[in-house]
Amino acid sequence: MRYFAYTIDPLHIGTGGYRLGRVDNTIIRDPGTNLPKIPGTSISGVCRNYAIYNLEGEEREKALKCAKRDEKNDKNNCGECIICKIFGFASGKQKKNQVGRVKFFDGQIIAFPVATMVGPVWVTTASILNELGIDVPAPPSDVLFGARELAQDSDRINLGWLYMKLDTSEAEKIKLPEEVLNTKIGKKISERLIIAPEWLFAEIVNSNLEVRTSVSIDFETGAADPGALFTYEAIPRATLFSFDVVIDEYRCNSDEGITKQKVEVVVKSGLKLFEPLGLGGMNTRGFGRIKVLNLD
Repeated sequence: MRYFAYTIDPLHIGTGGYRLGRVDNTIIRDPGTNLPKIPGTSISGVCRNYAIYNLEGEEREKALKCAKRDEKNDKNNCGECIICKIFGFASGKQKKNQVGRVKFFDGQIIAFPVATMVGPVWVTTASILNELGIDVPAPPSDVLFGARELAQDSDRINLGWLYMKLDTSEAEKIKLPEEVLNTKIGKKISERLIIAPEWLFAEIVNSNLEVRTSVSIDFETGAADPGALFTYEAIPRATLFSFDVVIDEYRCNSDEGITKQKVEVVVKSGLKLFEPLGLGGMNTRGFGRIKVLNLD
């Protein structure tokens, strides 16, 4: 199943530790494209945790007990609760391991918001849309394809610091998948969608990431603590993602009550809580909420 989601708040999933460069704390990127992404491990781990909240009765009690660390179970996995059976488990001292019945893949950027002189637009590429089943041609290396309403006063548009020619001849072909178009945010994004050349997309995204600055406050003085200033990157709100979740039907066992339908219900219950509870770092600072669009 392919899910689509957009960021309600800025999203920071860090690489861990500090880096020399424009910011101290950078976000994780795909090494091949240099584009920010949501690691499948982050989606899986958070979904696993949130799925416990929606369980009831004995299933909930067993899952909560499993999630609590103790001396007998140093990796938090009992191997018996429904969460372990669906998401997999590894129990160090018991020397038991089992692969999960569901697989999560990295979240990839589908459309990225950028401020322009005609308001916000969302940038994508022909290859991204082609992979989603939308047949649209790629623009020349120095041209952007876009909707007609974006070229009312001029045939050129800026994307941050870039200023390029805008071609609206392919406007009718530029759209998003039906699962996205059926939502309010999806319609808005589709109406202001721009297709950029492949070589330029990563540069546009990385040049328009949100960069924030934080500082620790000295409790005694109430002022900034000297030397405690740091900066960090974030993917801006209203960024559209897609990620795949695959249920391993061959490992589902109706005798244990772990059917494909049961796995799907539990996974969706966890994904629904991405909206109120979020994922990634700095959740307590207004970061991390994501709305998954096609859960129904």
